[in-house]
Amino acid sequence: MNAAAWAVLLTVLLVGWVVLDGAVQGAGATLLQERGPDGKDRRRDPARRRVVLGAVGPVLLPGEVWLVAALGVLVGVFPHAEAELLGAGYPVALVLVGSWALRDAAIWLRSRRPGNVWRDVWDVVLVVASIALAGSWGALLGVAWGSALAALALGIAAVVVTRLHGDALVAWRLRRTGPLPVAVTSVMIAAPVVGTAIAAWPRLVGGAVSEETMAALGVVALIVLPLVLALQVAAWWLVSRPLDRRDTLFF
Repeated sequence: MNAAAWAVLLTVLLVGWVVLDGAVQGAGATLLQERGPDGKDRRRDPARRRVVLGAVGPVLLPGEVWLVAALGVLVGVFPHAEAELLGAGYPVALVLVGSWALRDAAIWLRSRRPGNVWRDVWDVVLVVASIALAGSWGALLGVAWGSALAALALGIAAVVVTRLHGDALVAWRLRRTGPLPVAVTSVMIAAPVVGTAIAAWPRLVGGAVSEETMAALGVVALIVLPLVLALQVAAWWLVSRPLDRRDTLFF
């Protein structure tokens, strides 16, 4: 694999993550509120929150596999790009990692003890962390563009689009809509990643490691990628099923 092929692979892995995890971010951001039949926002009761998390639960871990694989490619093949990105956007990257950890902790811990106070505290953490995760990811893309204005605009756009994406996936699993809205929001959420990759392409490819190193890493990719693709297929098979009670038991 040459540098261009690795850059394409990095883009595909990041798109896979934002499509899968973006739904979890959006569902988490709107966990406490929903639109009522009268068109007004109302507070979700605990049972409805479990349904929402159960709807997006199957894509959580597969999505994070895509992100870990993407980070491996970025660090292993494009270390100069990784160093430049962290150098310019270290605070944003720190918020991203911290909110990612808090978001996951809230999902896993919210139902580990009985009591409304325990669950409600973690649900608030989940909402805040989900918004921060989406916003910091969009802002990090803006940092790659080298513009503070782009970081602000993409951060806001990411928060908005992930909410739409999460709502679309939940509605599909509840069979309120078909898969078309999910496809549309998936394109919307993936577009900034593809656009950023195109804009950063010369710097990304020009800063790749040696051909010998890329060849050695290619052997690792041949082992890891089939697992990533299998998890992707499993995730979409799970979300293509109607939501049932088993999906909500863990949450």
